[in-house]
Amino acid sequence: MSKYDVSLVSAVEGRKRQILVDLLRQNSELTLGELHQLSKGELGKLLSSITVQELLHGESGARESASIEPARGGRPGKPGRKPVAKAPEAKSTKETAAPAKSGKGAKAEPAAEVNTRTPTGRDAFDKGVLEVLKSIGGPAGAGEIQRRVGGTNMQVRSAVNRLIEAGQVTWTGKARGTRYRVA
Repeated sequence: MSKYDVSLVSAVEGRKRQILVDLLRQNSELTLGELHQLSKGELGKLLSSITVQELLHGESGARESASIEPARGGRPGKPGRKPVAKAPEAKSTKETAAPAKSGKGAKAEPAAEVNTRTPTGRDAFDKGVLEVLKSIGGPAGAGEIQRRVGGTNMQVRSAVNRLIEAGQVTWTGKARGTRYRVA
């Protein structure tokens, strides 16, 4: 698989996962038994990556349209199961991002590493992307946003897609010609 195929497959999987999270929130009457049945089918892999915390708190407060109440009287945890350590939070991307070179054909600096694996990390990165778009003032491509805020191309595109869904960003064009601006 080429790196573009891998990127595309990864983006599609991330989108499918977010759609599943949204649907689970909207259908809070589902029982654990029904979820267990779903996990045996095509959605098993996606379901296994979703946490209860993500369903309860969501990635951003604005996106929570339905909530799932935790079951009362359930077991607090499985015996012998070790807690999973959380990944360290990334520092602000504004502090770690290298200054952007301007001009066509300029070599891009290595992307500053950001943490988008946690809801707080995604929120912080989304805010950084929105601030960059505000500072640019006009339409901007994903590459320009990435040079200013850091992260990978896929992290920038995912952040912009979340901002579009939240109504904070609009876009025009397609493929390499896609340009984003503050709504």
